[in-house]
Amino acid sequence: MPIKTIEIPIKTIINILKDLDDKAKAEIFEKVFIEEEVESLSKGEKGAIIRAEQEFKKGATVKWPFGK
Repeated sequence: MPIKTIEIPIKTIINILKDLDDKAKAEIFEKVFIEEEVESLSKGEKGAIIRAEQEFKKGATVKWPFGK
């Protein structure tokens, strides 16, 4: 079967996502952005997680754009 391509403006996709409930948004986020990792974290990755957690505790993070 040949692959078909369609073009959808990003603004349309964003509006569709904004109209979804939180459960649907979370499911899409997990399926699109989260990959299962099987290898151990490197020292650099562990350090990045520690820094991110510190920034979160300080309130220095950016809110997810689909939040209310």
